[in-house]
Amino acid sequence: MKKSNSLGVPSGSVSLVFSLKMKLTAILLLVSLLQIHANTYSQDTKVSLDLKEVPIETVFKNMETQTGFKFLYNHDKVNTDRTVSVVAKDEAIAQVLERIFNGTDVYFKFKRNLIILKKGKVKKAPLPQLAQETINANGTVLDENGLPMAGASVVEQGSSNGTSTDFDGKFSLQVTRGATLTVSYIGYTPKTVTASNESPLSIQLQVDASNLEEVVLVGYGSQRAKDVTGAVKVLDDSEFNQGVVNSPGQLLQGKVSGVNITSGTGEPGSAIDINIRGVNSIGSGSNPLFVIDGVPVEGASAGVNGLGGIGTTRAKSPLNFLNPADIANITILKDASATAIYGTRGANGVVLIETKKGKSGKGSFSYDTYLGVSSVARKIDVLDAEAYKRETARLAPIVGRDPASYIDPANANTDWQDEIYRTAITQNHSISFSGGGEVSRFSASMSYLEQEGLIKNTGQDKFTGRLNAETRLLDDRLKLRGSIAIASIEDESQATGGGASANGNLLTSTLRANPTAAPYDSEGNLNAKAGSPDNPVSYFELYRDRAESKTLLANTNATYTILEGLEYKLNLAYENSDVDRVVRLYPNSDIGGDIDEGGVNSNSSEISSFLVENYLSYQRIINAFDLNLLLGHSYQEFNNKGTFIGRSGFNTREIDPIFNIGIAERTDFVGSFTNERKLQSFFGRVNLGYKDKYLLTASLRADGSSVFGENNRYGYFPSAALGWRISEEEFMANNGVFSNLKLRLGWGQTGNQAVPVKVTQGSFTSSEGNGYAFEGTTVVNGITVARTPNPDLKWEVTTQSNIGLDWAILDGRINGTFDYFNKTTTDLFLEVAAPAPTVVSTIFVNADTEIVNQGIEFAVSANLVQSEDFSLDVSANASFIDNEVKNLDTDILVGGISAPGASGETSSIYRSGYPAASFYMKRFEGFDADGFEILSEENEIVGDPLPEAIYGFDISAMYKQFDLGLNFNGVSGVDIFNNTARAYSNASSLAQNGNNIFTHYLDAAENPTRAVVTSSRYIESGDFFRLNNATLGYRFNTDNLNWLSGLRMYVTGQNLFVITDYSGYDPEVNTAGNNVYGVDYAAYPKARTFLLGLNVSF
Repeated sequence: MKKSNSLGVPSGSVSLVFSLKMKLTAILLLVSLLQIHANTYSQDTKVSLDLKEVPIETVFKNMETQTGFKFLYNHDKVNTDRTVSVVAKDEAIAQVLERIFNGTDVYFKFKRNLIILKKGKVKKAPLPQLAQETINANGTVLDENGLPMAGASVVEQGSSNGTSTDFDGKFSLQVTRGATLTVSYIGYTPKTVTASNESPLSIQLQVDASNLEEVVLVGYGSQRAKDVTGAVKVLDDSEFNQGVVNSPGQLLQGKVSGVNITSGTGEPGSAIDINIRGVNSIGSGSNPLFVIDGVPVEGASAGVNGLGGIGTTRAKSPLNFLNPADIANITILKDASATAIYGTRGANGVVLIETKKGKSGKGSFSYDTYLGVSSVARKIDVLDAEAYKRETARLAPIVGRDPASYIDPANANTDWQDEIYRTAITQNHSISFSGGGEVSRFSASMSYLEQEGLIKNTGQDKFTGRLNAETRLLDDRLKLRGSIAIASIEDESQATGGGASANGNLLTSTLRANPTAAPYDSEGNLNAKAGSPDNPVSYFELYRDRAESKTLLANTNATYTILEGLEYKLNLAYENSDVDRVVRLYPNSDIGGDIDEGGVNSNSSEISSFLVENYLSYQRIINAFDLNLLLGHSYQEFNNKGTFIGRSGFNTREIDPIFNIGIAERTDFVGSFTNERKLQSFFGRVNLGYKDKYLLTASLRADGSSVFGENNRYGYFPSAALGWRISEEEFMANNGVFSNLKLRLGWGQTGNQAVPVKVTQGSFTSSEGNGYAFEGTTVVNGITVARTPNPDLKWEVTTQSNIGLDWAILDGRINGTFDYFNKTTTDLFLEVAAPAPTVVSTIFVNADTEIVNQGIEFAVSANLVQSEDFSLDVSANASFIDNEVKNLDTDILVGGISAPGASGETSSIYRSGYPAASFYMKRFEGFDADGFEILSEENEIVGDPLPEAIYGFDISAMYKQFDLGLNFNGVSGVDIFNNTARAYSNASSLAQNGNNIFTHYLDAAENPTRAVVTSSRYIESGDFFRLNNATLGYRFNTDNLNWLSGLRMYVTGQNLFVITDYSGYDPEVNTAGNNVYGVDYAAYPKARTFLLGLNVSF
């Protein structure tokens, strides 16, 4: 009898799956990628028909057989019994349909492989006319970015005379002189122009703001936008933020209501926090699940131990391996009715990323490049040399020092921030190639980014490559798709994180350095000291942090049509990320510095996962019902392993130990780790529409995870949602106001499995200190209990309800959404004191505590002006969120403070009745008559790190060949704990140690004889309003250049201004991470960037 693993799967089966995983991946990927003659569905697909007096449904079936298109319509609205005669030879399918439906009330639209038939106004057949002069109208159709549009329809109004644009967006059509041409493309607002043969026409289409027929991604499939019942937002690449982008989150900043995106620091590639509808957990962070082309990804970012109290480098974003230019669109699933299909990983929302796919027809090649120049957007205002001398002279008598003792022998006037920062250069090069034939298509890309950091000796070099391919076999019954993405990233960093020890770190040393000191002596040698701290400039020689990461993401899937409407899909994926990171520190005590001994730490880690999914989908239109069913199984295994070693004691610099740690004299520590997680899931979903008015979505997922105990291994996560398209009701038929009005109601549950691996199992340690000795000799190590088992530990559960309204007026030119949500997380993971009697100090439990997020969010978009030469679009979004912790029996203190004398102090608290991670410290009320701080006797809640409001605003304008895009964003009702200032910016630090301080915290009333205490004195408002992104582009006319299809030049500015009262580098900050928010300790400053770019397509 075979044994079973922790998820109830026969162990032999699992072994077989993983022994074959690489072979299966390679075989299916190879089959997908070898088919390079691609095909896509377009309006100019040719058909040949010779049918006499047949039902129109017969015509549809013939077209479906020849083209692969599927017709989608309501039998009650489209008369399919009408007989027609059709003769066509290699004619565009759009033109044939125009003839068929001319004079009827039926119109059609194309969307991917669907031809959607709708009922509208009767199109009058043209009256016979006398022979009129004809001309040849020709020109080019362009999209909103000025790029050619292949397959756009160009039709002479009042007739069936029309054509489609070629792959360069060009068309030529014989029309009546003075005729009006209607130019259209699915997803875009049609445009009318007057035909002319005097010069080629240049016609630019804009995205249809209503997007009613848009197909959007949802979990394990797609839906028409008008049928979506959940809170979902889609952004395509034309809406992304422009400029220097390391991670997908930056593309979305300020664009989506309810989504708060925070770049923790300004360092190239630094981690980004994405918070969707509030903070949900105490024991883990609140970042969402990312799904790339159907694959949930883990990502990796190697940590490393600090050296000599000099600080560490913060983690990088695990999604840096993606090239932003490869992303076609991003979909954000916000409410539980949309995310519950992802079960235990959907509690924090889900972000679906779809990369660009190939297009059929003539191959296309593009080259995109930009060159950027960055500088520090805002420096911190500290005392200059003159102010430093004045203030130390004032304080010296109070602390019994000679005023001259503060002045360095160099008697310089050094701006230490200027000494460590630089004007940074960034260059990016990206090429892409796509094409294919009738059966297959492909898309390939490569990119290289070289980004210097604002701090000297920091930066990132990144190389990426991606290949997507797909093909159809067995008379189009079998579809194979494959993709592979690779990335190689090198990061150079400096010690900007970690604690404020005697040595501090680079940034704190810079901000407190004596401005009368100089970085170099008269002979050009580095000075060891800059007052109290070591010379910040010397860090660039003493310290080095180098990380190399290699990432691979490969997936292949096969879709087989079993019966009409019934499909089976197999999805296989493999992800691997290897990170090698080494940190080196040289000693400097021999020249008067504080670092006595050098050291080198090396970490290597590997994170990998394998995914296999099988699911069936069924789609059927039954009378007035539109039915979609999904049933599937998923199995994913995660492995994480690594090694680490620390060595010290070397005095030579002839060989850099970053490349040879063996030159160190001794080993301080060495170790390794490995862990494994498994997740098995069963899921199903039903989508039901009735009369295109009433919508139902229901889903259920069962997740089994190896990280939980035997008693609660599986969790079940249901959801349900209703939609009512009010605008389709008869009583709204001629309302003259709303072109779309839909009410959405949703409810669902999602989970969180972010607990430490094996935490439900018992753990034991062996040590000599607990051993048994006989006659003075230790013969056996003792065994002690490190962790007691808890088989009852289970998932955190987030229950969310949502009420939403989608609307559009003026035929979709103005549209928007409004949502109210209530989101409650229960069964929170907590590490609490173990009840007596016990052999361990703490245990993990599911507490009865709740975290509640409730709020409203809205978004509105408007096409204010639309003419042949000028268009103006604006959009705005805002969200208001209230967060509260409930039923927490014991306060939980988090967020250790970095400051001299602050050991053991914390900045934040989780307390019942207050927002998560509220700031908790003594309240500062000023200074008494003696200059001492007036503080509350006990710690109090003194600030909220979670914003009450998040908002964004966009402007997009086009005039002839110019385009302009502006993105503003901001937050309000948020506080920041300025831990950087708390560490050193006070009178005592200035007077007793000679440390420079923020001018914001210089107060003549403060007595320097008493050490500062952590208090609300260092709580500041984090409200801000920022011009986040501005781009001005010019599209050159390439109509007369057959070899060139597009040429655009642009300039972009990032972080052009920010309005804020915050005294630090930037109010958009969080250096604490995990379950602590709004803390600023030595944050790497944000850049203001200007870049010049070029897009060329052939």
